[in-house]
Amino acid sequence: LEFLQEELSEMKGTEITFPVDQEGAEYIFYPAVSDYLMEADTLMGNAAVLRASGTSWTIGTNYFDGINYGLFYNDWVLERIIQKMVGEADRLKTRKILIGECGHAARSARQFVPTFAGDQRLPVVSILELTHQSLKEGKLRLDPDAVPEKVTYHDPCNISRSGWIVDQPREILRSFVKDFVEMTPNGRENYCCGGGSGLVSLDEIYDFRMQVSGKTKAEQIAATGAQIVATPCANCKKQLRELVDYWKLPVQIVGVHDLVLRAIQF
Repeated sequence: LEFLQEELSEMKGTEITFPVDQEGAEYIFYPAVSDYLMEADTLMGNAAVLRASGTSWTIGTNYFDGINYGLFYNDWVLERIIQKMVGEADRLKTRKILIGECGHAARSARQFVPTFAGDQRLPVVSILELTHQSLKEGKLRLDPDAVPEKVTYHDPCNISRSGWIVDQPREILRSFVKDFVEMTPNGRENYCCGGGSGLVSLDEIYDFRMQVSGKTKAEQIAATGAQIVATPCANCKKQLRELVDYWKLPVQIVGVHDLVLRAIQF
């Protein structure tokens, strides 16, 4: 995080930090652990938005991963991870839980913190909702020339089919992306990436994911003519990157906040 702070602050010309173990913040932030390891631009984009919007937030050192594989395994694992998340929020005396760009992390927290947290339940907010609200309130300044490429958006099943997050990321992208195109179908009816329900983690069925469950998605992406696919889900990013490599599509897969990072101005 120290390296990302330095790089981000230099990139944007202002000090941007990743607050750690700060008591009393409004939000405790849980991105997918893969954001720390492989999605630096997503994580830096999150931090840039939180800095620009004046949001009070922190990352806890005792527990810092939004991923909850109990959604795929069983309720015992699901509850254990929820208890870790709310326990860390309680330790740091935060008032809300903020989830990063991860479909199943957002869904599992939003739906099951009320179920398993008891008296410790806290409001759960997606970073997409916070960014969208900050944009509507005029707190974000996004350069309309920062992303000249044609961009499309892939709806992660876990946050779109429930009807919870559909319009917000589109409104964020349309606010600064000049050439935004939709997939057909899209929104709640969009096709799965082909790696949902944890299939993306099974290398034993790679051929199935590429040739069967993911083929329709590859064809759908190609039909848009987009150069960039933005999607706020670690699971989808992995599957889609493997798909575009397998089908040799001239497409880049990024997070929504990767593009926000390119455009945000201070």
